[in-house]
Amino acid sequence: MGLTLWPVPGKAKSKLICNAFAAGAPKSAKGSVFFGTEGVMSAFQKAKAKAAAGQEPFFYLDNSYFDKHRGIYFRVTKNALQVDPRGRSSTGERFDRLGVPIKAWRDPLGPDTLLCPQSDDFMKSTLGLKGYDWTADVRSIINTYDRPDLPVRVRHWNRDKLKAAVVLEHELPHCRLVISHSSSASITAMMEGVPSISTGPTAAAYHLTGPLTRESFIDPPKPSYDERYQFASVLADGQFTLSEFSTGVAWKWLEKQ
Repeated sequence: MGLTLWPVPGKAKSKLICNAFAAGAPKSAKGSVFFGTEGVMSAFQKAKAKAAAGQEPFFYLDNSYFDKHRGIYFRVTKNALQVDPRGRSSTGERFDRLGVPIKAWRDPLGPDTLLCPQSDDFMKSTLGLKGYDWTADVRSIINTYDRPDLPVRVRHWNRDKLKAAVVLEHELPHCRLVISHSSSASITAMMEGVPSISTGPTAAAYHLTGPLTRESFIDPPKPSYDERYQFASVLADGQFTLSEFSTGVAWKWLEKQ
């Protein structure tokens, strides 16, 4: 049957990236390809169900795991939204080429916990959580910890990812902890020396920082330099330029997974 592409309707970027990925595919490749799920939610949920039943895979494409490389690199995963770093190793060569520094944990940290919600459409179309208010839920959980001395603020979702990254950069000096569902904000914070937690089990960083608990909120996780380096290296191995998509480099990586 080959590949079926499901770009977001009306989004030229989504179509371009899906086409580049398909151009590098081997003739035997089959499955559904997505870059974003807005407007194709039903198709995505059906594709997930087929993959879960072992019938046909899906391939999920998205922006780089690292904010400063958005628009240059695009990540890909098979039957998942983000790579699961557990049990994986990397030489670090691709990550080293990115030039992303891994900074020492800031000392002192700022006073605030910063919540970084994702779009309502992502929660609904991609995760299938229609009507779910992540920010309200996390605030409610934090309230049960009874720590009014640890203030919480929100960086609201912004469609302009470059502006959102600039806002985060200015916010980090004031933060003791960054919390997101599966946003790259958590990865950026971790690389910049600010502790972070990803609450979504589909997030790559979830497996490094662990879930949000009273203990992790009060004493945020601080993985070692080596742990963060290996984590970031595994992420870098799973993201590619459009040229690498169209020439099959990404597919060669997928076939080894």
